[in-house]
Amino acid sequence: MSGLDDDWLEDDTAGDAGVAQVEPWNVLVVDDEPDIHHVTRLALTNISFLGRPLNIISCYSGREAVALLKERHDIALMLLDVVMETEDAGLKVARIIREELHNHCIRIILRTGQPGVAPERHVIESYDINDYKAKTELTRDKLYTAVLGTLRSYNDIMTIEHQRRMLDANRRGLIKVVDASTTIFRQQSIEQFAQGVLEQLQALLFFEQEALYVVVNGGMTALSHGDQIKVMYATGGYQDYCGRVLDDAALTRFKASIDEAIQAKRSVYAADHFVGFFQAPHGAVNLLIIDGPVELSHPDSDLVELFCRNVAIAYENLMLNKEIEDTQRSIIYQLSEVVENRSTDTGKHIHRMAEFSYILAREIGLDEEEAQIIKAASPLHDIGKVGIPDRVLNKPGRLDDEERRVMDTHAELGYKMLKDAKPRILQMAATIAYEHHEKWDGSGYPRGLKGEDIHIAGRIIALADVFDALTHARCYKPAWPPEDVIKTVKDGSGTHFDPQLVEAFMRALPRFEAVVEQYVDKPEP
Repeated sequence: MSGLDDDWLEDDTAGDAGVAQVEPWNVLVVDDEPDIHHVTRLALTNISFLGRPLNIISCYSGREAVALLKERHDIALMLLDVVMETEDAGLKVARIIREELHNHCIRIILRTGQPGVAPERHVIESYDINDYKAKTELTRDKLYTAVLGTLRSYNDIMTIEHQRRMLDANRRGLIKVVDASTTIFRQQSIEQFAQGVLEQLQALLFFEQEALYVVVNGGMTALSHGDQIKVMYATGGYQDYCGRVLDDAALTRFKASIDEAIQAKRSVYAADHFVGFFQAPHGAVNLLIIDGPVELSHPDSDLVELFCRNVAIAYENLMLNKEIEDTQRSIIYQLSEVVENRSTDTGKHIHRMAEFSYILAREIGLDEEEAQIIKAASPLHDIGKVGIPDRVLNKPGRLDDEERRVMDTHAELGYKMLKDAKPRILQMAATIAYEHHEKWDGSGYPRGLKGEDIHIAGRIIALADVFDALTHARCYKPAWPPEDVIKTVKDGSGTHFDPQLVEAFMRALPRFEAVVEQYVDKPEP
């Protein structure tokens, strides 16, 4: 203690007995002299900064300080002695804090009673410290000035760090919103879309509550008698409502918030539930209902609103795409009907072909989108027959060689009719028309493609077409017995048909038979 001015012990700062019970500034004193700890506490008693008091923590060696700092990350300032268990113990602690613990926020004031052991210029240049003081110069006022100045620096650093974390959180939140929006934009059906919206919203903000995605039919200003709220998708205890209208028992709890959301055209945060609002420019009102308390920070609530706006855009795109695809399907079936009307015996062939192709596509593992495209395109597999003369197309009995050559041109004719179309369904239809008479062993037409060189859609339609043709009567033959049809398909594995598809056909045979029963050809008048 020798060399310390007596005025260091004087308390010339008025006590602040009314300091609120708030989180203190943690100040760590590291020194091997107990008297230094005592005097430091006296000097800093009743001092506060920005309305927060100081909490003095003591360590009596460098090792003890390092152990504490490994566990605690809330130390704002450290008053660190140089000479303790070794002559450079304090310097080692300073280096460990910065280089091993990677703590660059804590402020370090180095104090020494033996300045010659650690020259100031060398220490400042070699160690990441914030101040260097000889104990003899640290009067109470100078200690007060040094501590408060350093705490101000720490507070500025922590403010910047907090803002950086908030920016990072917002950036991560925006990335989540973009990723979530990308996922829902990929959904192909309204049911898949609704499921994707709920799943992404829950993942976005870690909701564990039960949730519903609903569409309000009517109710453009508020719910009224006769308005229906259809549940497109739901989780938890509400799953039984999927595809149904929300009944009065379930609706009563949310009705006030739903009315408020529709009237104000914004999301509503109630005490025990959340109603997310979005509406496409030309669409019905869509609501995301989270059953349970939802407490969000302002940035998170902004992210939810951004998510809902993206959902509205995705919903509008989905509806527009659905309208386009419905139009395409209508045109496809109308074109296919032209072929049916020219042929006297095809009946419900195109309808069965659509179902057969979808069943096979899903059975071999194609995803829903691809299977739906093949299903939609399959009715045009014989579109080229519009270019075949009636005398060949509807000839009773077998065709002669010349007639067979004419008939076989329908594959290439169909391809040429569709090959320049831009929509995906028509592109697929062009491929199917071109390749559905190719055979696995390369003996088919028009190009003699072999194995997997044949598009999977062509292979699927090849099997479905043969099955349907053999199962039903044609102008040149009667319907075959079911057992003969099945045997022919099995015998064609590896020659006419893709073996994988034959196995899938056998697994799915009951579903094929159900389609045959559903789409029965009308008897001749």
